[in-house]
Amino acid sequence: DVNLRFSYARTTARPSFKESSGAQIYDPITERTFLGNPELRPTYVNNFDLRYEKFGEGNQVVAVSAFYKDLEDPIEIVIPRFNSPNVLSARNNDNAKIFGLEVEYRKNLVNNDINKLGLNLNVSFIESIQKMNEAEFLGRTSTEPDRDIDNERAMQGQSPFIINTGIIYNNFNKNVEAGVYFNVQGRTLEVVGAGNIPDVYTMPFNNLKLNAQKKFGQNDSQSLTLKIDNLLGDLRESRFDYFGNTDFVFSRLNPGRTITFGYAIKF
Repeated sequence: DVNLRFSYARTTARPSFKESSGAQIYDPITERTFLGNPELRPTYVNNFDLRYEKFGEGNQVVAVSAFYKDLEDPIEIVIPRFNSPNVLSARNNDNAKIFGLEVEYRKNLVNNDINKLGLNLNVSFIESIQKMNEAEFLGRTSTEPDRDIDNERAMQGQSPFIINTGIIYNNFNKNVEAGVYFNVQGRTLEVVGAGNIPDVYTMPFNNLKLNAQKKFGQNDSQSLTLKIDNLLGDLRESRFDYFGNTDFVFSRLNPGRTITFGYAIKF
């Protein structure tokens, strides 16, 4: 009922067609232009994982994982020109390192012949270190010569923490299943700035969802489903960060709440 596992894998992350093409793609909604970069190289990643697992009855488990990743030529989304904040592109940067800790917990709070109430929790804490290339560091120090600027920062696209949790209820007699799920990621570097153009960070989006299903009919061949996304009505927002000043919005989207009601039948 206990596992201790160590693994190593070497993987690759290839640039998308948009990133590696020579095209200039204009988005009329955001009024931003993306410049492709045909000179992009794939990213190669050395992955080291150590995981401890302790199993209970059914699908119950407690697991703790430590991981370390070494990235060669990581691909990052950047603002390539000092005077063009609405132009984005992709480039390879120097090596980056990611390490962190993940905790997974699945527990049945109630479990009998009629009802089951389960808790799922998955939490990751991540530290990423990206050394700036010479052009980026020079652009930052020349813009703010009086500031003490470190030549290391977080990696673009890497969240410092991720939380996924859910509570699931089953009533076996009535063929009802319902779950409430919550997930959020920490503030994440979205676009690497250039010179006097600050970095852009994606702000945390607190997503609370409800899923419910009722099966009925012969052999449970029919079902009704209800899904509600973004119960909290949170905004998807990105902001410029100029040495801690985040007053200026880069993008903002109000997705609202999505309610889906469905009926299905199996023949």
